Amino acid sequence: MQAIRKVTYMRFRNKRLITTVAALLAALLVAAPALPATPALADEAAPEAASYSADQQPELSAQAAFLFDRTTGYVLLDKNADERHYPASMTKIMTALLVLEHASLADEVTVEQADLDMITADSSNAGLRAGETLTVENLLACLLLPSGNESAYVLARHVAGDYQAFVDMMNSRAAELGCTGTHFVNPCGLHDDNHYTTAHDMALILSEAEKNADFVRISGSATWDLPETSMNPARTLKNTDLLVNPESDLYMDAVTCGKTGYTGDAGRCLAAGASKDGLDVVGVVMDAPESEGSAAAISNMHDLLSWGLSAWQTTSIVNAGDVLGTSAVRLSKDGEKLNVSAADAITATLPAGTTEDDLDVAFSWQGPLTAPVEAGEPLGTAIVSYQGRELGAIGAVAAFGMRLSIPAFVMDWLSDPIHMVIVVVALVALFVLVGLLASRGSRRRQRDLRREHDRRRAQAAGRRVGAHYATPRKKR
Repeated sequence: MQAIRKVTYMRFRNKRLITTVAALLAALLVAAPALPATPALADEAAPEAASYSADQQPELSAQAAFLFDRTTGYVLLDKNADERHYPASMTKIMTALLVLEHASLADEVTVEQADLDMITADSSNAGLRAGETLTVENLLACLLLPSGNESAYVLARHVAGDYQAFVDMMNSRAAELGCTGTHFVNPCGLHDDNHYTTAHDMALILSEAEKNADFVRISGSATWDLPETSMNPARTLKNTDLLVNPESDLYMDAVTCGKTGYTGDAGRCLAAGASKDGLDVVGVVMDAPESEGSAAAISNMHDLLSWGLSAWQTTSIVNAGDVLGTSAVRLSKDGEKLNVSAADAITATLPAGTTEDDLDVAFSWQGPLTAPVEAGEPLGTAIVSYQGRELGAIGAVAAFGMRLSIPAFVMDWLSDPIHMVIVVVALVALFVLVGLLASRGSRRRQRDLRREHDRRRAQAAGRRVGAHYATPRKKR
């Protein structure tokens, strides 16, 4: 699987992609932002690994199978995954999950005869004896490696007080996880017509159990050393899952945890988790034919995981802050182009060797933008798709701010004929107003001048009249 690398805008190395971008830009005219390079995918397809192909699913003899990626939730394979089947000892995954959620690993529990009486003589067991005391951690090892049925009842009693109360907890927890085709009757998986699940539901249960590091550590161990007790000598437990046994021909280093299951009615079953190169998957196979031997389910799972881990890749195709493209900006004093970046990230599960050429990006914002634009301002969304499958929608934001140019704003405003008419009308009105005010002022000044002239004339006339009637002085 070729490593996925980050590719940012203006770092296109693939000429074909550049041609595509140019064509799209021409179609969208200046109003559309540039199509980005998809940041996380390689320029060239990775070489085929072991001839696995995503579109060629493995042929499995199991009646039901399911494989999905825990990171993205993407389903890689679904074979009758919603059909009800008997889970056998895969039931113990739910038992272990509840024990880990409600008990301490250091708790010491004593085996009671009632626990041993709950199992049949021919059922799988860990060789526990009444009166023997073990820690919860060691009891979980007895539960998950040799698939000890008596361990299931010991742990159920310790957690819930009685077996039925624990079974009620199992069914309640399954419902919480979204299991719709599951019903438990006992904590170990011994056959009962009303004890059933689906490959899909069992994958959900294992995925939840994988969140607990102690479950992964214990169930993924090839062997487990039990210390000496008052009833048993020290001994080594072996895991029934050959996928985690380095000495097995079916060993897979990528497998991290799991649980086998078998009854005559259930057939061979296995649930397993595996991780490789960023791909974290959970697989389930149910009712593999007994005719293929005791390792039928393990062989089916080996094929299933080998295909899934080789033919698929999970990677971040867009990271927050990646430049998606550019958009034209009008009226800015800081330039004509603005980088548009991703506000969020998109992680997707894709066929191995997928390149940026295989992805489609659709923008929901329109350009050009108009200044001012604030850094981080939401501009719209970009939707990334692969062969019609939407991988995610991400927010598109301004990578930086752009200030408004006042002169450019004024010139742009005046370029609109309507605005120009408004300006002309306003200027005419202003001139008229100024003219009216000037005329009014002139008339006022003339009136004032006439009044002043009349006042002065009146004063002058008064002086003349006074002089005429003045008494002449006598001569001495």
